[in-house]
Amino acid sequence: MNSESFTDKINHTDCSIPAKTQVSSSDGCYDSDKKCSIWASQGECQSNAVWMMSNCRLSCHSCQGGDNAWKLRAYIASTYDNDTSRNANIYRRVQVQSIRLIHVEMDEEKQDVQMHGRMVLSWNDTKIAWNRQQWGVSWVNFYWVQIWTPQLIQLNAPSSLPATISNKVLAANHTGQVYMWLDFTFNAPYHFQYEHYPNDYQKICYKFGDKNYLSTRFTVSDEVKSKKREELSNTHASGWTIESLQVQDNKYASEMLSDWRRDPYDLERTNCELCAILKRNSVYFISEMLMPSLITSMITIASPLLQLSSNQSLVAAFSILAQIFSLSLINQRLPAFAAHTPTILKYAAFNLVMSGVVFIVSLILRRIAQTESTIPPPHVVDQFVTLINRFLPISSSPASTKEVDNSRNQHAPFAHCVNNLMFLFTLCIYLIVITASFIF
Repeated sequence: MNSESFTDKINHTDCSIPAKTQVSSSDGCYDSDKKCSIWASQGECQSNAVWMMSNCRLSCHSCQGGDNAWKLRAYIASTYDNDTSRNANIYRRVQVQSIRLIHVEMDEEKQDVQMHGRMVLSWNDTKIAWNRQQWGVSWVNFYWVQIWTPQLIQLNAPSSLPATISNKVLAANHTGQVYMWLDFTFNAPYHFQYEHYPNDYQKICYKFGDKNYLSTRFTVSDEVKSKKREELSNTHASGWTIESLQVQDNKYASEMLSDWRRDPYDLERTNCELCAILKRNSVYFISEMLMPSLITSMITIASPLLQLSSNQSLVAAFSILAQIFSLSLINQRLPAFAAHTPTILKYAAFNLVMSGVVFIVSLILRRIAQTESTIPPPHVVDQFVTLINRFLPISSSPASTKEVDNSRNQHAPFAHCVNNLMFLFTLCIYLIVITASFIF
C-alpha cells in the first residue's frame, strides 16, 4: 500500500471541476465525471475506494452529512492507527447481527453445496468515536482502507472452489459502533444422506472466521439465535425447501481436533458456524414411487386368493413385471450414487423378492395339487389341514374342477392349506414392512 496518507491524497486531489462535467447534488455532493455511475456499478467504489470516494461522491453514496461528514472522514483517517504490527496482539470481538440467504445451489453429482447470502457484522472501535454535537453527524460510512475490518474467510471451503466474500457497506455511528454489510458465497463438499430419499433432510454447515489466526472472536447476537433477524422467505433453492437456518459460535478460542499427545498442532481456529437444514421437494414421490410399489404389493398379497388356479401364477408374474417397470421410474429420480440405500429402494427390493417367492411357491403348490396320487397323506397332515381351515375359513376348493380331481389328488387339500397360510404370512409381513418403512 502506498505510504502516502489518505488525508494527503484528499488534499492533493484537484476538485476544481468545470461545471459542465459535474453531476451535482445538494450540499456540495457531486460526481466529477459523467462516467462515475458506470464505474460505481462496476464495483470501483470498493476496489478503488480512495479515488472514487473523492471524485464520485454522489455515485458512491459518500455524501451523508454533506461536507461535515467528508471532513470527519479526513480527520479520522489522519488520526486512526491501523498498523497491523502494533495491533497484532489486540483481541477483537465481532458480532453477527443479521443474516439473509438469497440462493442455494445443490450439486448432487459433484456432492457440493453453494450458498449465497448477505450478513451484517458489528464491532466496537473507540478510535473512531466522535462528538456528535461538534461535527453535526451521527452516522458516516468509511472506506475499507481507513479503519480496521475483519478479514472474513470460510474455513471449510475446498481449495479448488474457495468462498467469495465482498464488503458492500461499512458505516459507524458516533459511539464507535461499526457495522459492515457483506455478500458471501460459501462452498462446501457435502456427503448427501439418501437413506430417507426422497423425503430426506440435509444439514449443510459452513465455518467462517477471521483470516488472522485467533485474533478475532466471533459471536452471534441473540436476535439471530432466536431467528428474529434471519430472512429465508425469498430464498431460492431449486428443488429444495429451507426448513431452518442456524448460526452458532464456538465457546472456546480453539478446539483440539485429534489426540494432543500425537499431534499437538492439530487445532481448529475460532469461528462461527452457519448451518442450513433443507428438505427435498418430493411432490412426485407418492404418484411415481410410492403408489406403484403399494399397488404391486396388493397384487402380490391378493394372488393366493385365486386358490392355485392358472390365474394365480399369471397375476404374480404380472406383479413382478410391473415392479420392474416401476423401478425404471425410481431409477430416473435417484442420484447417480449414494452412501446409503434409500428406503423406497429397500422396499422395492423387498417387494420384488416377496413377489418372486410367492410366484415360485404358487407354481410348486399348484404342481402338488395337480399330482395324481391315490395314497392319502399321513393323518397328522389331515389334522393340520382341518385345524388351519377352522381358524382360516378361506375356500380351499380349486377354481376349476377340470383342473383338479379331489378323488385322485389326495394332496390337493394340503396344497390349498399351505396356499392360505402363504396369503396370511405375506399379508402380515407386508403390513410390518410398510409400517416400519413409511409410517414410523
